Amino acid sequence: MLFKWNPERLVTEHFPVALPPDVSSATRVDRLVNHQDWRDFDLGFIDSRKLSRRSGSRIGFDSNALQTFIDRIPHALPLIEPTVASMHALVGGRHRVFFLSNMPAAFADVLEVRCPWIAHFEAGIFSGRAKLSKPDPAIYAAAEVAFQIDPADTLFLDDVAQNVQAARDGGWRAEMMTGPQSTADALEKHGIWRSM
Repeated sequence: MLFKWNPERLVTEHFPVALPPDVSSATRVDRLVNHQDWRDFDLGFIDSRKLSRRSGSRIGFDSNALQTFIDRIPHALPLIEPTVASMHALVGGRHRVFFLSNMPAAFADVLEVRCPWIAHFEAGIFSGRAKLSKPDPAIYAAAEVAFQIDPADTLFLDDVAQNVQAARDGGWRAEMMTGPQSTADALEKHGIWRSM
C-alpha cells in the first residue's frame, strides 16, 4: 500500500462533470470502478480509450472527458509516505522485497517514471502487464515462480481482505494493512524489523 487509492476523492477532485442532484460522487465511482470494464483495464485486456468508451456509454459520461480523467489518475495518486519510508528501510537489507500490484499497464508506466524508487524493489508484478490480478490464485503462483520464493517464508501485505485471504489460502504468511501503523505492526509481528 504505497499509493492511496481513493477513487471517490479522485473523481471529486479531478472529474468535475455536472450531474443530476441525485447522482452522488460515490455512485459515479461505483458505476465506473466497481465494474468488469475496470477489471478488464486492470488486467490489461483493454486500454483507457476502450474503457472510456464502454464506461461513458454505460453511465452516460462524455468518453473523451472520461478518458482525460482516467489518464490523469496515475499522476494524481497520492503517496502514503510512512509506508514508502518503510519500503526504503527494507530494500537493500537482509530481506528480499517485491511488489504485487493490481495496476493497469498505462498507470504502471507513469508511476515508474514519477517514482523511480520503484526500481529499488528486487522485482514486481503489475496486473496489467501479467494479465493476472489479485485475488486470483494464479497471480500468487506466478509470483512464486518469478521471484523464486517459498510461500511459507514470504510475508504478503495488502489492504484488501480478499487479497490477503487468497495469499493465506496459497500458503503465504499474510497480513491486512489498514494504514502505516498496521504495516509497521505486521513487520514487527513477523520479526522483520527486529532482524534488520
